[in-house]
Amino acid sequence: MKATGYILIFFGMITGFSSCDSGSYLEQKNGLILLHLKGTPYERGAAYGQLLKLEIHETISKWKQEVESAFKEDFEQLIDEFFDLTSYLEYIESVDPDLLEEVFGMSESTAIDYKILLAFQMSEELFTALDKEARSNCTSIGIAGTDSSVCILGQNMDPPRFLHGHPIVLHTIPENGDPEALIFSAPGLLGLAGMNEKGVGITCMGISMLNYAREGLPVVSLVRKILSMPGLQEAEAFIKQSKFAIPQCFGVGGPQGIRCYECSANQIREFYPYDERTVVLHTNNSIHNRDFNPGFIALLGRYGKTVVDPYYCPRYFHAYDKIEEYHRALDRVSVGSILRLQEPELEPILNENTLGTLVMELDFDPRLFLALGHREDASFIPLTF
Repeated sequence: MKATGYILIFFGMITGFSSCDSGSYLEQKNGLILLHLKGTPYERGAAYGQLLKLEIHETISKWKQEVESAFKEDFEQLIDEFFDLTSYLEYIESVDPDLLEEVFGMSESTAIDYKILLAFQMSEELFTALDKEARSNCTSIGIAGTDSSVCILGQNMDPPRFLHGHPIVLHTIPENGDPEALIFSAPGLLGLAGMNEKGVGITCMGISMLNYAREGLPVVSLVRKILSMPGLQEAEAFIKQSKFAIPQCFGVGGPQGIRCYECSANQIREFYPYDERTVVLHTNNSIHNRDFNPGFIALLGRYGKTVVDPYYCPRYFHAYDKIEEYHRALDRVSVGSILRLQEPELEPILNENTLGTLVMELDFDPRLFLALGHREDASFIPLTF
């Protein structure tokens, strides 16, 4: 079923809504927009759109310009082509129908076409499926908890420029009893990374050298599903049984431990920089997953390399050295300090594409610390439930 089919379904299911009825509201905190979204998926989506309507329109407009500039093609025609070529919506419907209701609620309150908002949730998938490389410069670091320390999971979120301008956090409060979540995002998008009140956290970053599929679960759905899980064990099981639309590295942590999965169309591989598997470090280059796409294999050939050679980047080596300087005894402050380094010069960890840095303390009283932008001296904003 394509996007137009979902519209007909939802028109039969949903009636009018005001965000005031659900108790949702907007809060400004040290330059950060924090949206508290309560109720059903539709109610949360409608409140999101109502409370942030201008910013969502601005972000969608920038995304449209980016798409048209990249593809030299009519925007809506390209959206139709994307849905015709892929089966991502069918996977969302079967695994995460709540996300479709949220998008529909947002569409109603912003008066932005539902199909366009759906495609926007999958902007990385759109570029990938239509053969435009969607590069990423993110860095993720984490360490498992011990008897005397909590699990830490952090990431620099370095998304495309059209997502910059209004960093937000969604505080979702589902009415069905699922855990509350704090989700870093941009206007109109339903989530980039975050944690829930049970202490389950997730980070994600693209691995463009691996294979994608035209069916499978988009990144936003996987992030939101992980954040509905009560524990790390359930999150792990969900990742291991999922089929992925595009290649990603997922860092997942909780009070019980920490994991790092390199996922592509045909493989799921774990990667850890040390044998004890208590530290995670990743910088967009696949290390254990060798499900390389044909374009990358051809690139290797031009440089006399093979698929068995290891691939790292300057950011990885620099972060690794810093972790060693801390004797692998990382905490919230040290993870945050590494992620806020404008080093190395060739490819800095903190760079002009950094929308924000998340550092999560993942215990049974979890806390999220968020530094905005790419200024090295930006302060971390603490967020709790």
